[in-house]
Amino acid sequence: MEKKEKKRDSLEREVIVAVTILYLLIMGAVLAIHYLQPEGQETVTSSPSPSQSHFSVDKKPEPEQH
Repeated sequence: MEKKEKKRDSLEREVIVAVTILYLLIMGAVLAIHYLQPEGQETVTSSPSPSQSHFSVDKKPEPEQH
């Protein structure tokens, strides 16, 4: 029985380490994209959500007011 428990603990530890590494890789990629975005680049989205409408790709340019 002891061998089975040891194997299970090892597998759990392996999964935790794999998930942690995956999380760190994704977080690193998101941060890199955020900080390496060229200056002055406008953020846009294709999301139809009303909360994202000010970032919409389909947004018509607003006329300049003088």
